[in-house]
Amino acid sequence: MPDKDLIEIRVAKLIRVPKWKIIRLITRVNEFPEYMPNVKEVSVIEKRHNVMKTKWRVQVDGVPISWTEEDRLAFDDNAIYFNEIEGDLEEFKGQWSFADHPEGTEVIVNVFLKVGIPAIKDFADAYIQKLVTRNFEAILDSLERKIITIKYRRHQNGDKLKISGFGIIGHLYNFPHFERCLKMLDPNFKMPSQEFLARLFQITPSFKLCDILNFKSKTEQVVNGCFIVATFIPEMIDKDVETVFSKVVKACKIAEKYGVGIVTLGGFTSIVGERIGQEISKEVSVPVTTGNTFTAAMAIDGVLKAAQILGRDISSLKATIVGGTGDIGSACSRALADKVKQLTVTGRTKSNLDRLRQELAKRHKAKIIATTDNKSVVADADIVIAAASASAAILNPEWFKPGAIICDVGYPKNVSHMETSREDIFVFSGGLAKSPSALNFPIDMGLPSTDTVYGCFAEAIILDLEKRYENFSFGRGNITLEKMDEIRGLGKKHGFEASDFYWGDKLIDDSTINRVKAQI
Repeated sequence: MPDKDLIEIRVAKLIRVPKWKIIRLITRVNEFPEYMPNVKEVSVIEKRHNVMKTKWRVQVDGVPISWTEEDRLAFDDNAIYFNEIEGDLEEFKGQWSFADHPEGTEVIVNVFLKVGIPAIKDFADAYIQKLVTRNFEAILDSLERKIITIKYRRHQNGDKLKISGFGIIGHLYNFPHFERCLKMLDPNFKMPSQEFLARLFQITPSFKLCDILNFKSKTEQVVNGCFIVATFIPEMIDKDVETVFSKVVKACKIAEKYGVGIVTLGGFTSIVGERIGQEISKEVSVPVTTGNTFTAAMAIDGVLKAAQILGRDISSLKATIVGGTGDIGSACSRALADKVKQLTVTGRTKSNLDRLRQELAKRHKAKIIATTDNKSVVADADIVIAAASASAAILNPEWFKPGAIICDVGYPKNVSHMETSREDIFVFSGGLAKSPSALNFPIDMGLPSTDTVYGCFAEAIILDLEKRYENFSFGRGNITLEKMDEIRGLGKKHGFEASDFYWGDKLIDDSTINRVKAQI
């Protein structure tokens, strides 16, 4: 007759490795305290053939639980059976099961336990059930993290076969964008209130949205990747940057589960670490790049291409970099300082501006100006590269001089999309690359066509094609002209180059170009 007081628990997890690797790790119980926080002590008392006696002490939510159990490894059943011999619980037994899965191994833990404490039975049963469930969930998570850590460590030690592919970490740029994407996923979706949706989105963990399969380079090489959504919008950063940082780290760890070789941090995912002085790459095992080097290279290539089309001699022009002290902005500043007559950099922090101005003035010929005033300097600029990390537009189209070339690298855009009668400025989305393969996303990515990709996305694909699994772009202000030339050359090899000119989703046609030319 079944024991009605016996509590049953089932915990399962898909781990993307063959089952023999998991079984080998589980049977090394003496190593558990090294990487499982809940396991405070475990020792092997006796071992013979496929039977082992072990002694455990775990602590969950401050509650210590100790017991001695006998474990039996049953190879024919793909299982490990365990049974408490003595301990804090009246009864504690169960089994680990390992089932083949197309993506790896499904690990299932079935536990049966009885607390057996009179008077407080109802409370104790429910509470211990919760603790034991949480303990086994933590054990499965820790096993997965250990397997992932081993995989990436072996790659660092020269095993090139363990990891491959690319991961792209992205985010939505505002709530209207979020709502638009939900409608794309389900046209019949009935939108709830923004208050409800905002709170639900805030607590939603990062997740993999889609796979990117069979991406083909110009060299005929083929690679695979995935797109992962970090569940935040830029305005959340000022309210709770720690939570946003954890969402980005979680997104990278999702990529690790798929064994990707490199992840790239799109949009604001690359700057949240700067806000709290932490590097995301130190929190995860997978190599991380911001993608900013290739983005900066594509922005510069776009500006030079625009100047050529408009017949402008760039050496006689004044250029302004809005957000010039940021990673992309400072890289663009270094690239233009030898090419233009005058270069103005803007930023929010005077100390950072002074450092960049001194660096540029020492090494380059252009007259260098640094200021915190965006409006006045863009009004006098022939070229503007807008690369500020802003959660909303900061530049008004009415501010620019006739004939100006404006490259907007922002995500969200730095230049307002407000209605304007201006037909005498050449404004385009910068940092975009023409791709050798179409990229089809199930949601609106703010890209004008399937053969156009953000420079940061392209950088990860290029590095994967080259098997360059490294933190290629990292740390604010570290982008050199040499690295820009290097990634530009690798991109060209695989068929990436500066994209056609778009503003929003509209291709800039010859009539627009001719109208701007007439103002010069």
